[in-house]
Amino acid sequence: MVIALMLWAVSSREPDATSGQVLGRLPTAAATFGEFTKSLRIGGTVETLRYAAIKVPKLRGPGNADRAPFTLTTLAEPGIVIPAGSVVAEFELPWLLNHISGTKLVQAVAESNARKREAAIAILKETERQSRLAAKARARKAELDVSTAAVRSKIEGEILRNVAHEARAIWQQKERERQFMEIVYGVDLRKEQLTVRAAELHVERHLHDLERLQVKTTIAGMVVLEATYKAGSGGLYAQTKNGDRLSPGSLFMRIVDVSEMIVNASLNQVDALTIGIGDKTVIELDAYPGERFEGRVVELGAVAGSARYSRGGRGSFLKQIPARILIESKDDRILPGLSASVDVVYSRPQSGVLVPREAIQSEPGTDGNSFVHIVAGDGTYHKRPIRVQDFNNTEALVSAGLDSGEEVLLTALPENRDNT
Repeated sequence: MVIALMLWAVSSREPDATSGQVLGRLPTAAATFGEFTKSLRIGGTVETLRYAAIKVPKLRGPGNADRAPFTLTTLAEPGIVIPAGSVVAEFELPWLLNHISGTKLVQAVAESNARKREAAIAILKETERQSRLAAKARARKAELDVSTAAVRSKIEGEILRNVAHEARAIWQQKERERQFMEIVYGVDLRKEQLTVRAAELHVERHLHDLERLQVKTTIAGMVVLEATYKAGSGGLYAQTKNGDRLSPGSLFMRIVDVSEMIVNASLNQVDALTIGIGDKTVIELDAYPGERFEGRVVELGAVAGSARYSRGGRGSFLKQIPARILIESKDDRILPGLSASVDVVYSRPQSGVLVPREAIQSEPGTDGNSFVHIVAGDGTYHKRPIRVQDFNNTEALVSAGLDSGEEVLLTALPENRDNT
């Protein structure tokens, strides 16, 4: 019986009051003197401010070129940083080389036909010019013959005048036809020239397509491979690799400029009114617990968008304001895709006694009369009124009634433990 009473006494005894320890299984904390700020916590994802989306090239001809998949033969190694203008991928398209040879042959035939037609038209023009000169000479000869009509009979004179009139008419007709034939020949030559130009453009398009099969980056940055759909794999997506057959226009890589990183986040419309562009932030990454990085708000959306669907009936959407936070701290560990939490500081710092917010209690039925329970050295608790100047998400700034270093209870004191 005596042993049982001794064990009961030891198990029910409370430990001494020291900072950060639990007294009688009740959590406590020490008041500290420090800097108080008000902040808003939002979540988001780390992304790059600048990046280049690398897609499978889309060819400009012929019509079925954009429907045929390309075979990837060369691929930049993921994770490396490359300069602008570097080749990041090369594709193989054997039929394109054969088609270019065929189109060049068509171009050569068109150019040959154009030259032959130009020579034929030159011959026709010269023949017609000689015909006009002959008609002109006949007209002038007929006019000279008319001058001899005075020494000829009346009938002969009339015949000479008619012959001269006809010769002049034929000459004038040929001169008028010359203008129309110049237009006809010009159109004919233009048609041949257009045929040649069409063949040239056809070849140029395919040569341009051939150059596009070697994909270069426009900016310097890190190579990040995207997951692409694998045909015949049952709907699986996997990272791109050499030998893959990719559809034209599909995204398979990004070149990200890791020199400037941002956090893409969103917040509700009420909280958006409390912060502004330029506000300082503290950024924490889930991948590196305890690490903090500095940043600032650089963009705030002007219009709320539908961030996600919420159950609650038709048209029930959660409206969010997009925000972008620039990460000003430089660290090679900060990579795109990491999840982040951001504390946006939107008040001027104040100094004073700080305690955890859960330590502050209020009298029932009173208008904001606050108090805390002080932990005495003998393990007892004493109720003490205090004056709270301000709250943030985690702490309270106490302006009177509490000194730095004093131990406070973090929960309400059970009725059977009230030692006041």
